[in-house]
Amino acid sequence: MINFNKAEFISAAGTSKQLHLSDKPEVIFSGRSNVGKSSLINKLVNRKALARVSATPGKTATINFLDVYKFCLVDLPC
Repeated sequence: MINFNKAEFISAAGTSKQLHLSDKPEVIFSGRSNVGKSSLINKLVNRKALARVSATPGKTATINFLDVYKFCLVDLPC
């Protein structure tokens, strides 16, 4: 069973040179701006602020990598 409570922030990438290199599978959250991608991640990991959220569209400005056991969650800005 996966323990989502131990999820942790790994890194944020604003450019391709900053991208996180991982040997783990990645689950990507992509979609229109302000549809709740970061909020969904927070619900999945049962945390209020692991992924930063805002009512202002476009708050996620970097690609954010989160470690969850044997895979990574990736929060994309769109």
